[in-house]
Amino acid sequence: MLGEPLTAVGLYVAVGASDAVGVGARWPRREAWPRLLHRQVLGRETRFVNLGVSGATVGSALAVQVPRAEVLAPDVVTVWLVVNDIAAGAPVDAYETQLEELVRRLGRGGASRVLVGNCPYLDRLPVYLRWRAAGVLPQAEEANLIVDSYNSAIHRVVAAHDATLVDLRAAGLAARRAGTEPALIARDGFHPSTSGHRALAAAFTAALVG
Repeated sequence: MLGEPLTAVGLYVAVGASDAVGVGARWPRREAWPRLLHRQVLGRETRFVNLGVSGATVGSALAVQVPRAEVLAPDVVTVWLVVNDIAAGAPVDAYETQLEELVRRLGRGGASRVLVGNCPYLDRLPVYLRWRAAGVLPQAEEANLIVDSYNSAIHRVVAAHDATLVDLRAAGLAARRAGTEPALIARDGFHPSTSGHRALAAAFTAALVG
């Protein structure tokens, strides 16, 4: 149990990418981190709609997921949309502009609480290490600077719209120091494992109830 169920949350909506639908978990439908957050923290009295789409970027979420969320008018929305944008090489300024629109629309003028995850460092993902060894991706220091630039954009948007930051970068570094980071990565070397989904749910929970 991650925490006692919260009250007065009628509808929770997850906006995101493959992690939101449970890719990497042993049992995706049951172990996707938004499902864990709903089941273990929000409780049965809260309805849950998962709008996540594998491969989603901020731009595609604006086109497909956000209009659906606006119709649903949720009380709580979680957003984790950054890794695919980084992988696609989206310019940081364009990413920030789109994220700003996404968070503004999801927040509905303060009617919805929006939690936004930032990006952990990706330099120890097995997929990254393979591509770096092949000379396709930059060295770790440069890769981490890229992540930092996106995270700065996320922090500015969160602050401007009174959203809640979920500091996955800090959580990832804590796991790295503890030696538990490898266990959070699925066998595909990219997505969160079952343990990774639990860690994501715990990070969003701490931000939600803190």
